[in-house]
Amino acid sequence: MIPKHLIIDGYNVLGAMGLPPQKVVGQGEGHRDQFVARLGRYSQEVHCPLTVIFDAWRQPGNLRHTSHQTGVTVMYTAEGERADQVIQQLIRQYGKETAVVSSDLEVTNVARAFGAFVIRSQEFLTRLHKGSRQRSSLQSAKGKLVGKDDGEDMPTRAKDKKGNPRKLPKKLRQRNRIMKRF
Repeated sequence: MIPKHLIIDGYNVLGAMGLPPQKVVGQGEGHRDQFVARLGRYSQEVHCPLTVIFDAWRQPGNLRHTSHQTGVTVMYTAEGERADQVIQQLIRQYGKETAVVSSDLEVTNVARAFGAFVIRSQEFLTRLHKGSRQRSSLQSAKGKLVGKDDGEDMPTRAKDKKGNPRKLPKKLRQRNRIMKRF
């Protein structure tokens, strides 16, 4: 099943970009706003609803706050509530219909347990930075490629294995198919 909704652990991805949460919070909302704007453009490119969750659990008196910015649902957690908890609630609610972007081990384990597709933060950033330019060139070149999927390396297999030695294992082929959507 191909996921229909993308859930992003905001500060986890910003941390993978080299912007730890304390630096983002210390310098105002500029980095977060730029990130959300880029996610909005990305959401339009892949035609997929996107939710990004940011921790606000240290803010006194803060309630869970949700807003919509540039086509992205932005959610800030309540006081005492962590983004990981909210993400896990969403995973439990939507299950296989979601893809989760996080490198947090606990979040990825819950996602896999409920059948959600997991994308590591660094892997998502490489896709995010490639942009629409790469997508359009891949789509135009797709018809020109014969006998080889989009740049997949040929795997090496042990001699006692059966099957086509030039074909990736089934799990990797399935993952690559889903990743093409994102």
